[in-house]
Amino acid sequence: MEKKLDLRVQKTYKALLKALYDLLCEKSFDDITVTELCDRAETRKATFYKHFGDKRELLTFMIKEMQRTSKEENQLVYDVRQPQSYYVGVFRYFLNFLDENEKFTRQILTSNASPVVIDLLSEQMEADLRSHMKEDMARGIELPVEANMLAVSYTGAMVYCGCWWICQNKPLDKEIVIAHFSRLIMKM
Repeated sequence: MEKKLDLRVQKTYKALLKALYDLLCEKSFDDITVTELCDRAETRKATFYKHFGDKRELLTFMIKEMQRTSKEENQLVYDVRQPQSYYVGVFRYFLNFLDENEKFTRQILTSNASPVVIDLLSEQMEADLRSHMKEDMARGIELPVEANMLAVSYTGAMVYCGCWWICQNKPLDKEIVIAHFSRLIMKM
């Protein structure tokens, strides 16, 4: 909800996002209908379609909101003297989200929507990382490789390591996974 929205619209978005989240904890994305979303959110279908074309657009909006929240939280702990701390922070936020929302995450990753969600998440994460890298370069920080390539590499590592970690029932302690990722990018 980047720009300031009317209070009614904010309430509608919040209700629809909560309904989607709750339904995703219960069933596959593929089995959720717009009617069900609207009933759960106590929102009319006409209102839903005024803001979203379909349930995938709502899911896209949800991912963008999570990404915005991640960026805001990460900016609070980012240490400009250690540029890699931003990327470690993004990865930490992602793993924390997966850990705290395990049922939700598993439902998405086992649905037919999984490739779409992974693509949307990757697209958003990559754009954020690329933007941050450009800010770093403007501050005189030299990147070890071209920014677009580095953003794609970090994104792939974060998304697929996170999905592996949660789908394999967290075979390593979360802090160990984060430490491994941190060591990996500190060498770049």
